[in-house]
Amino acid sequence: MPSGFQQNINQLAPGMYRVVLTMTNTTYYPTTDSNDNGGVTPNSSDSFSTANLPTTLAKGQARARGNMRFRNIVNALSGLADCQIMDIELDSDETNGDAQATTLAFTARFERDDFIPATGTDIASGSITSKALYIKNEIAKAIRLSTTANVRVYDGSAGMDKQLPITVTHTGATATQTLGTVAVTLIDGTELITADASGDAE
Repeated sequence: MPSGFQQNINQLAPGMYRVVLTMTNTTYYPTTDSNDNGGVTPNSSDSFSTANLPTTLAKGQARARGNMRFRNIVNALSGLADCQIMDIELDSDETNGDAQATTLAFTARFERDDFIPATGTDIASGSITSKALYIKNEIAKAIRLSTTANVRVYDGSAGMDKQLPITVTHTGATATQTLGTVAVTLIDGTELITADASGDAE
C-alpha cells in the first residue's frame, strides 16, 4: 500500500477571480419599469439612507429585481465550490435607491478551485476552455435566470416596506450579448509549490 502525502481535489487550493459586469447598454439592462429591469446589484433598499430610498413602488421593485439577480449569481457560484464574494465595487451611478448601476465588480474566491470545470459549452454554444470562462458562463446564466420570490420591497409612494411577489426575467439581450457584458479574470494563479534554479522545492 502506498504511503506518504496524497494530493486530491478536496484539499484547500484557493483561486481568485475578478468579475466585472458592464451594464451600460439599456437594451441589455433596461431601466424602464418591467420584469426585466433593475440590472444587477448587491444593494437592497436597506442599503440607502432615508433620504435616498426608492421614491415609488416601481423603483422599489426594480431595486428588488437587481438584488435578486445578484443573489442568483451568488447561488450559482456557491454551487461550483466553496465561494466567498469579496471586494464589491459599484460605480457612482447608484447614488440612491432610484438609480441603476452601470458597472459592478467583485472578487470570487473559491477555496477548492479544482472543483471548477475548465471545459464545456456555454449558453451561446461556444467552447469553454478555462475555469474563468466556466465562471463567466455561470454568471451569465444566473443573470438570465427567470426567478419569482416573495421579497421585501420599499414603496416610496406609501413610505413603507411591503412583502411582495417579485419576478425577474432576462432582458432583450441574446445569450451571446449577455455573455459579452461579463468579464472574468483569474487574479491569483500562484503555484503552491515552486522550485529554485537547482530544481529543489522552495
